[in-house]
Amino acid sequence: MAWTTFSTGSESEGVSGSQPAWATTAGYGGRVVPIGKVCRKGISMQPLMQPDPSERSWIDRLVASPAVRSGYLSLAAHLVLCILLAFFALEKKPDRRQRPLLLSLGPQTPLDAGAALLATVAIGMAEAVAAEAEAKAKAEAAAAATEFPTVDDVPLVRVPEPALPMAVAGADVPALSDPLSPLIAGPLVQPISIRGGQPGSGAGVTAGPRTAARKSHGADGPPAGQPFASRTGAARGESARSRGGNAASEAAVERGLDWLALHQAVDGSWRFDLSGCRCDGACRDPGTLTSSTASTAIALLPFLGAGHTHIEGRHQQTVSRGIYYLMSRMQPTPRGGDFSEGTMYGHGVTTLVLAECLGMTKDDMLIGPVREGVRFIETAQDMHSGGWRYLPGQAGDITVTAWQVAALKSAQLAGVEPSSPTIEGVRRFLDSVQTQSGAAYGYRSPAAKPCTSTIGLLCRMYTGWGPEQEPLRRGITALAKPGPSPAAIYQNFYLSQALLQMDHPVWPRWNARNRDQIVGQQARVAHESGSWFFEDHDTAPGGRLAHTALAILTLEVYYRLLPIYQQEAVETEF
Repeated sequence: MAWTTFSTGSESEGVSGSQPAWATTAGYGGRVVPIGKVCRKGISMQPLMQPDPSERSWIDRLVASPAVRSGYLSLAAHLVLCILLAFFALEKKPDRRQRPLLLSLGPQTPLDAGAALLATVAIGMAEAVAAEAEAKAKAEAAAAATEFPTVDDVPLVRVPEPALPMAVAGADVPALSDPLSPLIAGPLVQPISIRGGQPGSGAGVTAGPRTAARKSHGADGPPAGQPFASRTGAARGESARSRGGNAASEAAVERGLDWLALHQAVDGSWRFDLSGCRCDGACRDPGTLTSSTASTAIALLPFLGAGHTHIEGRHQQTVSRGIYYLMSRMQPTPRGGDFSEGTMYGHGVTTLVLAECLGMTKDDMLIGPVREGVRFIETAQDMHSGGWRYLPGQAGDITVTAWQVAALKSAQLAGVEPSSPTIEGVRRFLDSVQTQSGAAYGYRSPAAKPCTSTIGLLCRMYTGWGPEQEPLRRGITALAKPGPSPAAIYQNFYLSQALLQMDHPVWPRWNARNRDQIVGQQARVAHESGSWFFEDHDTAPGGRLAHTALAILTLEVYYRLLPIYQQEAVETEF
């Protein structure tokens, strides 16, 4: 039964005692009647005094609502709960900035302080001056980068020869004043017969008089049992002079090493994208590869090639920081010590660096990492194809395989022997990607290209082929005939090793052009001064860092030929 309101009253006549409740109802004409009567008849009641709703504010009405009060309570409770959860869930973000390794490397040398000052001044150079100088340098480089349709009819590029630094100063370097005569003036290959067997085995080979025995470098090479001796002191200068280097190439090497040292991060690493270095984005053409072991190792190789180690040399501290960084990145696995960081490129180059450093210094600290690196290479080999690719067990490609072979060869010369089945697998892989009876090679199949053919032929030399092998001489001769392309730094890096390795007749002229065009292409402007960048598709992901390292390594070939590129190394077959 619904009603509007009711009120209680007392008898006005003064009758004592309990009085009934009264109500005013519409059903009784507004008369006052007892409330009990109203309830029995179900008649709606009108209040005696009805409050005016307009007198109450909206806030009063809102707060007075039980639903709103419940909502406030729920909101407050949830807010407190969220604050508590956030307080316990928050964790401090790690500081991702690179910090230096805490190594005791001795006091800072004046050279390091001067290098830092040089970097600061170079970065702050005026843009207008830099642009003008850069345009001039590009014009000079363009003149040096002329197309070479053949090696027979184009004169050499002239490059001034500054005073030769270090041990090469004063070396008697013959001037090249005449245009190139034909590189291939007569028969390059003496009569050779191959009786039975495949070229890969070297069985049944009979050489003509020129190639009956492998030529030894004799006095030009390092002493027996000291395969790294030609990298330092007077031996470095003598090797550069006698094998085709000159004052300009050695000066370019020193400028390149200085640029690399200035671009090392504080933790001892280098990065292909040039992040973390003191350059702070001042250099163009960064790379895209992400493996810090690959970038650090490729940057360290030129320092080792010029005789700098973590124990001695002008760049001792730079090399020491890099070596310690590489060793800190090794991941122990059941396969061995993994330096790959996602790509076997990184593992192969890192193992090569540590093996070279071990061979140069005999530091026992390096024996364990080199052994573990070699073991990982062996267990990561694809058992079917015999090669290596980006990940362990993948079917091989020739570029990744070449770095593993180089690492194994260097480790062998440093005293860490690889297993025979591993080397047999390499030969099997080379057989699977060769064409033209072993004179040309493809990337993962026999579809040959100049760069992959050069790599394949050099790998053949590592695994037992000598200069007497007809496919080797035929392939190298064909690759050298067009001359060194100014942009193909990766191919020229390998081809220079192969030509010098086998004492090819074309080497003196081919080297003169390749050497001078590399020197002419070195940057001389602002913070890029001392570096290189080539329009080379094969090495584009490595950017300026990789190109600079490869250019320096190519100019160091005269004394860096060991442990994996010199005659003695090739003759020491796996």
